Amino acid sequence: MDQPLCKLTLVYPIDSSDIFVDFILSCDPIVPGFTSWQVDGHGHDFETASPSEQVRGHVKRGTLVTIMPEKQAKLLLEKIRQEVTVPHLTYWTEPVTAFGQLK
Repeated sequence: MDQPLCKLTLVYPIDSSDIFVDFILSCDPIVPGFTSWQVDGHGHDFETASPSEQVRGHVKRGTLVTIMPEKQAKLLLEKIRQEVTVPHLTYWTEPVTAFGQLK
């Protein structure tokens, strides 16, 4: 039986990008592939924002998205909790009903 898939989204401070992406690339079990990019985070809690981020009203963040079996996503999140120190790391999962490539 195939395991249900989920989309795992991780959002982290931009200055943690190298450490965090290197960790994901070296994970065992291997993360099957992912996409990452820089985003602007908006919200009400700017206590840790730099002065320029406070003026702009948003903070720089990195975002990483991957599709994987739900069970593997739970294991990855636990591994991140235990092995990586990234402040303000936010995550969420979403069910994936279809995933593939069009050729």
